[in-house]
Amino acid sequence: MMRGRRSAVEQTDWHTRAEQAFALDVTARVDEICHKEHVRALVVVAPPKALADFRSAFPDRLRSIVIRELDKDLTKHPIYDIERHLA
Repeated sequence: MMRGRRSAVEQTDWHTRAEQAFALDVTARVDEICHKEHVRALVVVAPPKALADFRSAFPDRLRSIVIRELDKDLTKHPIYDIERHLA
């Protein structure tokens, strides 16, 4: 009986992988829209972990137009509060 032995291979964290895949998908779509619409400036607002995922997924073309990043989760905030954070 082998007790206390651990594998050298880590378990796959499917939740983290899903978050990273989501960031890649969103980033690709935003990049496509920004390129097609000739967007010259972009503000990115996301919770800290998501912002880190987005930041690592940004291609150079998209990274070059990001003028501001805000690490906040404003999902359930009313519009007037979101405007206050962006002002």
